[in-house]
Amino acid sequence: MNRKILQLMSLALSLTVFNACDVADPAPFTPEYVVESYLFALEPLPPLRLSRTVPFDQPYVFQDQAVPNANVQLKLLDASGNTETVFDFLEIERGIYTPADTLHRVLPLRRYALEITFPDDETVLRSQTTVPDTFSVLSASADTVVYLSSAQLEITVTQSFTPGRQNIFVFTTESFDARFEQLTPTYAEFLDAEEDDLEDWRVRESPPVNEENYSLNPDGTLTLDYPWLAVVFYGPNRISASAIDDNIFNFVRSQDIQVNPTTLSPGEIPNVIDPIEGGTGLFGSYARASVDVFVARQ
Repeated sequence: MNRKILQLMSLALSLTVFNACDVADPAPFTPEYVVESYLFALEPLPPLRLSRTVPFDQPYVFQDQAVPNANVQLKLLDASGNTETVFDFLEIERGIYTPADTLHRVLPLRRYALEITFPDDETVLRSQTTVPDTFSVLSASADTVVYLSSAQLEITVTQSFTPGRQNIFVFTTESFDARFEQLTPTYAEFLDAEEDDLEDWRVRESPPVNEENYSLNPDGTLTLDYPWLAVVFYGPNRISASAIDDNIFNFVRSQDIQVNPTTLSPGEIPNVIDPIEGGTGLFGSYARASVDVFVARQ
């Protein structure tokens, strides 16, 4: 799971509680179960993290809120919505569950249903995701680019079929040489070696964008002008394109509104959209492809 989703999830665990309370007459706090798991097309089944929410004035630390002894099952559904295959998960450490089946690869364009029960609680947690179709990064305009040069870095990808809607992508830039002396000028101006942890900047992610933001080529591929602002470090970088499902898109979109409510009326703070029935958190899926690029100084 990428760092931005982790940060948004941690913030959401507090905001969800805060938004549910009336400031003048706060309701008693009731903890909710929190689910975190993300499927990647054609990759092994991922681990799942299970914990509880905390009050708004208390920091969320997973290890302190981890929930043990849950019964976790993931079901592959057929076209009619019936169960085709059941995958049981085993608890490897407190609150962290991994699939017993290590051979299965997540199938694109298939629907998976998550169900979690508890031996001492009648609560049932449920969620479903339809895995995006696979695609590929066909090319970058160059394997080495000069930062801020007139030759803009272009990324060309194949289209990923998503039933019922356009594809929605998130682009991630991951540095393999995240040192202060490697910071590009924009970031070198405001990051401080004594105060800032470069691990927080090593992987940067774009907001969700749809195909209208790309150029459609005659052969059906899509080309994106990759913004220089997305490049934090000189040197070797990996640029990944991820097609995301509705669960992740809705969560990130609603969470961004929570953090940057520029279009809302005064006092209006909408709830985070999460797909977990019976609890909160995020269960979703991606399809992803990557290309490596070296960013040189001018």
